[in-house]
Amino acid sequence: MKKKTYRMQRGIFSFSIIIISLIFWLFFNKYYPLFVERITIIQLPTVESNIFLALAGSVTCCLLICWGIRNKCWKGLSFAISYYSITKRVRRQIKDARFEDEREFDNRLVRLPKIKIVFDDNRIRTTGKVLIQNSINFDKKLEDMRIDAALKGFVSERQYLSQDRNWYVYEFYSIGAQKQLEIKSAKTLIEWSNKTSDDYALRLDERATVPFHHMGLVGQTGSGKSFFIQMLVEQVLSKNVNHELFIIDPKRTDVYQMAKCTIGSDRTADKTNSINLIKQFHDRMKKRQNELQEYFKSNRNKTYKDAGLPALFMLIDEFGALRESWKTLAKKERDKVDSILSDVAFMGRQLGCILWVATQQMNAQTMPTAIREQLVLKIALGDSDEQTYRTLFSSGVDVPPVLFVAGQGIYSYPGLAGTDKPRLLTVPYCSFLN
Repeated sequence: MKKKTYRMQRGIFSFSIIIISLIFWLFFNKYYPLFVERITIIQLPTVESNIFLALAGSVTCCLLICWGIRNKCWKGLSFAISYYSITKRVRRQIKDARFEDEREFDNRLVRLPKIKIVFDDNRIRTTGKVLIQNSINFDKKLEDMRIDAALKGFVSERQYLSQDRNWYVYEFYSIGAQKQLEIKSAKTLIEWSNKTSDDYALRLDERATVPFHHMGLVGQTGSGKSFFIQMLVEQVLSKNVNHELFIIDPKRTDVYQMAKCTIGSDRTADKTNSINLIKQFHDRMKKRQNELQEYFKSNRNKTYKDAGLPALFMLIDEFGALRESWKTLAKKERDKVDSILSDVAFMGRQLGCILWVATQQMNAQTMPTAIREQLVLKIALGDSDEQTYRTLFSSGVDVPPVLFVAGQGIYSYPGLAGTDKPRLLTVPYCSFLN
């Protein structure tokens, strides 16, 4: 026999009172007067039938008030219904999984952990969190539990303990939120970007906006990598601050042609003059370092952004192919270039010298470890091999079992998604770039 929860018991009791009261009301309102007329031997007492109707109405009002309070009805009926449906499914799944706390003196009833739903936006309700109260009995079960089956129309993305350790938090997003947005003009792209980003941040998709930081981008042919790079460049160039871009594309593909048109040939390079541009960027970084010395003396723990300076971006597309071409150089020259890039990766963030590296595959030969570890924003578009995922993110990375199409992938960034549990990313399709 399935056990009941205390809430179910209270519900059964309340609805029983309502049904019985309505039965008595119907009896005393319709049938009892007929008995009074026909039975003349004794004088039957008069019964006010509306008392039972009032009792049923009072219990119904109490149930509605409790339901409204429990499901935060003051935020709107639509919100309350969504809150109720998610909570109900989670409670039912937990109960069916025998995830329950039996009372010591009444083993017919069980008590489920308290559940709360928090939406990031109470109006659109596309992302949010399920909070399940922690306890000694449930701690291990909550740690291992996946709640996707209980979230109809939503997907649980990651889970963790709250800072006070009293709640397990399960982040979720709507399946509809992962539909790829089409942007048909540069103006629309900028308007879309500015909704969530400032002059020192970039919007990646409908859910993710990140500040400027070193980035490692991986994507096979057809993954949408070039479109994504061009979208980021368009955002950088649209900022009110005049950020500077240095772009290298050894294969002279779409990114190279776009860079020549937007930033000019003096800061665009192919395979032949890539090293010169890297050295030029490094010199610019050292000049920036000298510029900021006085500012840092009087402003500790500040960055170029606090000083109101523009960011300097070094974007290297097809880094694996470029580094392969350097094998013909003397080892001393190769080591010098790697040293420069490592210097940018280690020192550039505070100075505003940002390194973006894009490649089709990532391994120890493609990307030096010293550089890779400094790429804070990590993105993999499309499907990649297991070694690439492990090299870019972490050895224990948990890649969602999703069939990625062009423009879809995963990313990690501190505070948004860890390297062991990256988040799904759906980059807008910028059709105007065709």
